[in-house]
Amino acid sequence: MPDLNCRVSKVEQQIESLLQDIHQEREESRRRSDRIFLVLDELKKDSANNKGFFGGIVFAVGAIFAVVAYVFGKG
Repeated sequence: MPDLNCRVSKVEQQIESLLQDIHQEREESRRRSDRIFLVLDELKKDSANNKGFFGGIVFAVGAIFAVVAYVFGKG
C-alpha cells in the first residue's frame, strides 16, 4: 500500500508541475499578444498620420498639373 501512495504522490507532483508550466506559458503568450496588439495600434496611428501627408502630396501634385494644364491650354 505505501508503494501505491508513493506512486500517486509522484503522479500528483508531475501533474502540478505540468499545470504550472502551462500557466507560465499561457502568461507569456498573453504578454506577447499584448505587445503585438500595442504595436498594431501604434502602426494604425502612424498610418492614419501618413494618410494625411500622402493626401496632401497628391493634392499638391494635382494642383501643379492643373496649373500647368491651364497655362499650356491658354497659350
